[in-house]
Amino acid sequence: MQIPVLVGIMSTLLAADETVNAQELAQKFEISKRSVYRYVAMLSEGGIPIETRMGRNGGWGIVDTYKLKATYFTEEEYQRLIFALQSFSLQDDVTKNAIQKLSGLRRSHASATVLKSDQLVVDSADYSVGDYVNVLSDCISQRLLCNIEYHSKAGAVTSRSVEPYCLILKDGSWYVYCFCRMRKAFRYFKVSRMVRLSVGERFSPREFSVDSSVIESDVLRGKEICEVILSLQHKALSACEEWLGMGHVARVGDGYVAKASLPYDEMLVSRILSLGDGVRVEKPAKLRKAVLARCAVVCAENVDDS
Repeated sequence: MQIPVLVGIMSTLLAADETVNAQELAQKFEISKRSVYRYVAMLSEGGIPIETRMGRNGGWGIVDTYKLKATYFTEEEYQRLIFALQSFSLQDDVTKNAIQKLSGLRRSHASATVLKSDQLVVDSADYSVGDYVNVLSDCISQRLLCNIEYHSKAGAVTSRSVEPYCLILKDGSWYVYCFCRMRKAFRYFKVSRMVRLSVGERFSPREFSVDSSVIESDVLRGKEICEVILSLQHKALSACEEWLGMGHVARVGDGYVAKASLPYDEMLVSRILSLGDGVRVEKPAKLRKAVLARCAVVCAENVDDS
């Protein structure tokens, strides 16, 4: 994977007023359309809210309300990205501007204050999810009670005292697993729905176990989950293992088979296409038809461009 290209595609989608199609991105970054689909799938899996528009004039875009937080990358990741861009052979204005923007975000990220007081009140609309995660992480390690104002997805607002035990990153969103003293039971709370947070006294830890599979994340909410079975040739094996994990891929005869429960949407179709011609969809049938239909569209575009 070329990190400068991944960052470049993300920056292009963030800056675009309209959708950007695979052909435009392939020409801009001098890569194949198959690679474009792979990079877009990586961004989506990393939590970037990418919208897909189908049809001849379709393409990708990022929702207007999305803003890239300075805490999206760690300090080490900022260093790696800037170094990769500086090493990029094409040092044009686009590359130089990307380096400047990343350097600015890195300074903002590095100057963030990590608060560790036993009595901390956070009351700011600009307080980022990343900062809340830092505070919650400290509370978990020090066994400190958290008092939160929480807005549920149904619109209810409650004030709760919770004992935090574990942070979970699922589908690009942070959750904290806590014992809620109001409900007298363990609960998952989405960090982005916390409006106020204060840190209280120490608490005695309870026995607990975490099952993050029960979290219905925003990425999966309302989407159909289907059982996907793929037949793989060796040339698609590595990319599929990186995507699904090695535990979901097994050798069968002269080839390989991948099985997983996945949300059925356009991004799933794009992700399968990014594996190249070394993959065949065995189940479900409607996914196989969708992949074949997308292939037909790509082939038609290539004929028009020639």
